[in-house]
Amino acid sequence: MSPPHRRPAPAAGAAGAPSPPRAPLPAAVAVALCLGGLGLFVAVVVARGGPSVDDAYGVTRPAAAIAAGDLGAAARASILPQPDGYALLTSPLVAGLRPLVGTPTWCDAGVPAATRLLLPWCRPGALAGHRWYRSQALLGVLAWLVLAGGALRLVRVAGGGGAGEVVVVVVLGAMPGATDGIVETFHPQDIVAVGACCLALAEALRRRFVLCGALFGLAFLCKQFALLPMVAALAAAPHWRARRRLALPALAVVAGGVVPFLAVDPHGTWSTLSAVDAGAAVHLTTGTVVGQTPLSASAKLLLARDGPVVLALGMAGWAWRRRGASLLAPVPLLGLATACLAARLVFEVAFASYYLLEVSTLLVLLDLAAHRLPWRSLGWIVLTGVLVESNGGLPTTAADAVWAFLAALAALAVGMRAVAGPAPVPVPARADRVP
Repeated sequence: MSPPHRRPAPAAGAAGAPSPPRAPLPAAVAVALCLGGLGLFVAVVVARGGPSVDDAYGVTRPAAAIAAGDLGAAARASILPQPDGYALLTSPLVAGLRPLVGTPTWCDAGVPAATRLLLPWCRPGALAGHRWYRSQALLGVLAWLVLAGGALRLVRVAGGGGAGEVVVVVVLGAMPGATDGIVETFHPQDIVAVGACCLALAEALRRRFVLCGALFGLAFLCKQFALLPMVAALAAAPHWRARRRLALPALAVVAGGVVPFLAVDPHGTWSTLSAVDAGAAVHLTTGTVVGQTPLSASAKLLLARDGPVVLALGMAGWAWRRRGASLLAPVPLLGLATACLAARLVFEVAFASYYLLEVSTLLVLLDLAAHRLPWRSLGWIVLTGVLVESNGGLPTTAADAVWAFLAALAALAVGMRAVAGPAPVPVPARADRVP
């Protein structure tokens, strides 16, 4: 099949021509920047009261069971609607830090006295208000490092380095969508998944499709929404051989992380992986358009899981036909990935605070890749943050549903507008070897 027709790229210097890439910061400066951003993130988390215990059991118990070598117990403890990738990734750290973490609480009498003196939130007088469950305190911080590292890698490869890297780290350190994943409801797995998706998109731009696929597989094992930006990367791949090189490693990584759990608990593993089990709920009314419909709870969950994939496939097909090989460039690829992730918000049953992380991050990176100040993306982050924070992290009313739906459509439109813009010069096959 011949590739679809695309408009010729504008000549250098012409109106609409892509700006030259900006030089990335030196490695030492980037490391110092990450450490500063990490300090900002920890300060915001501590100021907001420390990690939440909500949903913590869904990742801490499986991680502890895997660290103890009991795969069956880990499968039985995996009751959240997601794979066990985060538990697999963190279990070696839980095992290695067992003398420090002690019992399933991070701060308790089992923690050495010197440690409790050095960490203010672990002092005896603070323990009642700060129960940092196993893997929360340290591993929640490490999750942010994965997010920041992936976002920095992507913005550097996309040509938005320098000042753009400073913007990324500061925004991720203070953004409600990032800290909410620790403070409102403990979901570091979402933070890790977004970071891995950013790394995968960066490798797609560098045409390293095997590594790109493996990273998408790793992200999927942490959270299923990783499938959405992977659809964008598959559409941007220049030919079917590249798509196979991307898809097969992703499938291999996912299979490696899921098959052992399927072997010990087939029903439970499939139930959490498919994420459409409504449990005892028959009717479910929430603050989204889908959540306000009269459909049954199971039908709403099915729509929330399959609707974004169908919409993402449709948008990816349109983008491929419009741009062809020029889709594999920073602005159109990030635009399509943003739109695909926003499709999740369009169909979601709950507009929870930490659900905003992936779209917020990609909107900022899209602005920086286009070499424009991220006022528009920051405005979206502020407005959606006000929506969810004013409702305790989870909008519930019909009015909230309308605003959430409009916000999701706005992000989707921004992404697709980037796809529909003037066709840039495709990234050379071995360009942008960023250290």
